[in-house]
Amino acid sequence: MKVLLAEDNYQMLEFMYDCVPWKKKGLQVSGKCETGTEAWTAAKKDVPDIVITDISMPGMSGLELIEKIKELNPELESLVITCHDDFEYARQALRLYVCDYILKEKLEPDMLGEVLDRTLLRVTNKKAQKQNMHQWKSIAEQSKSSMKKEWIRGLLTHSLEAPPSSGMEFIEMDFSGLTHIPVTARVINTEEEGRLPAVEKISHETVEKTMEAESFICSLQDMYWLFPVSSSLSSGRQLEDMTAALKKMQRQLWQRNEMEICFVIGVTISGVKEMKRGLRSLAALKHEWFYMDKPGIYRLEDRLMDFQEEDIFCHYAPALDELKQLIVTESSSHVKTWVRTWTKILRDEQHHPDRIKSWAHKILTEVELKYHSLQHYSHKSSSVLYSEIHSLKNFSQLHDYLDSYIQKKIETAGRLQARMDRKEVREAKKYVEIHMDKRITMEEVAQHLHLNPSHFSRMFKQENGDTFIEYVTKKKMEQAQHYLLHTDRTVDDISFSLGYDNTSYFNKLFKKYNQMAPSQFRNIR
Repeated sequence: MKVLLAEDNYQMLEFMYDCVPWKKKGLQVSGKCETGTEAWTAAKKDVPDIVITDISMPGMSGLELIEKIKELNPELESLVITCHDDFEYARQALRLYVCDYILKEKLEPDMLGEVLDRTLLRVTNKKAQKQNMHQWKSIAEQSKSSMKKEWIRGLLTHSLEAPPSSGMEFIEMDFSGLTHIPVTARVINTEEEGRLPAVEKISHETVEKTMEAESFICSLQDMYWLFPVSSSLSSGRQLEDMTAALKKMQRQLWQRNEMEICFVIGVTISGVKEMKRGLRSLAALKHEWFYMDKPGIYRLEDRLMDFQEEDIFCHYAPALDELKQLIVTESSSHVKTWVRTWTKILRDEQHHPDRIKSWAHKILTEVELKYHSLQHYSHKSSSVLYSEIHSLKNFSQLHDYLDSYIQKKIETAGRLQARMDRKEVREAKKYVEIHMDKRITMEEVAQHLHLNPSHFSRMFKQENGDTFIEYVTKKKMEQAQHYLLHTDRTVDDISFSLGYDNTSYFNKLFKKYNQMAPSQFRNIR
């Protein structure tokens, strides 16, 4: 702690300095000044914790000095040593909370040290009291926060006729008389609940203090505010001020914590019963949040959605065909385009999020099954895929998940296929996948690979177990199965799309491969 000495008598100043073991007491003398003006200049440069001063000094009195330093340090402790035994001076000293008032004629060498010991003890006790006050205040705030969370949960679950009353004393709003605008929000780019205190702090700084709003921040995915509407302001002006405060909170969250938040503003409400209806309508925005994947401030009426009733799986076959092509051709650079195209189609059609996730799960499960036979392939079970996909909160997360998943599968499948097959066989298989809609002959593939047809035929059978023509037929029949199970295309259309001009020949091959006709196979779905 720093001590400033101010005394216009040089001998007295030195006496005060020499009679106290400052360092031993944990004190540092920051200045020895012979005038009030000099002491004030020193205090401004290095603000003291304790000042020991005479009253009558050139330039500025000791009492004036104490008063000015208290403006710099409200916690200042002060001691007056003077020859003035005057009630008026003593009265002024009391007004300034001077801790001791000592007459010079009674000052003994040990007396100043004893007074400082009492001062230090008082400072220690004040700090302990202040710390206890902070702790109790923190406990009270935590209790208030917990009560508010329980209250808002109860409000959303109890019947309208019996709104919860327990905990109302913790909420500093008159819900019975005032009108409010309810707002809900979600953090959309993280679910780390350890970051909740940062949201609470920034909400307090940007929304609650400026707009006198009441907050109910239960989690990053479950937040509510109630903004009181002042009758002196028009509703339009009130909404503008509220929106400005929410935008400020958005900016602060991003700049200080890189969190993105999305707000939805509800309809104006009055009284507890209407408030329950208004908050419940916001809480009902369960599935609409999936479409709110960018920071924004929306009106409730603009976010209510009628989800598409048409079958989303009409997009399954074409999307899967394109994806298989990407994986076979190892076209990593086109993955983002595939993901962006199909997520945009699903978003524009406004399908229910659960159906979108089921669609994505079905496609990725098919990819897993296709490559499961590869040795050392890192297979992800259907249940794990289901859990991962159905935990996604919005379209952005779905987009990133699909992109990451497909990129990894292309890399893994390509690496393992290269390890298992000769380059020529791998290129032949890739050719088949790419030209599935055409009639494929062994001669044209051999020519494509710059190989002798006989040599290519022997090499392919040796590497793959089947002849090349058997392999082509097998892949086409697998694709035919897929079309029959997942599309409404006719058998003639499927036959033609797989390079067969004669439907009867296609039916014969399909029956030989599957022990049943195409029409019978379709009926098993």
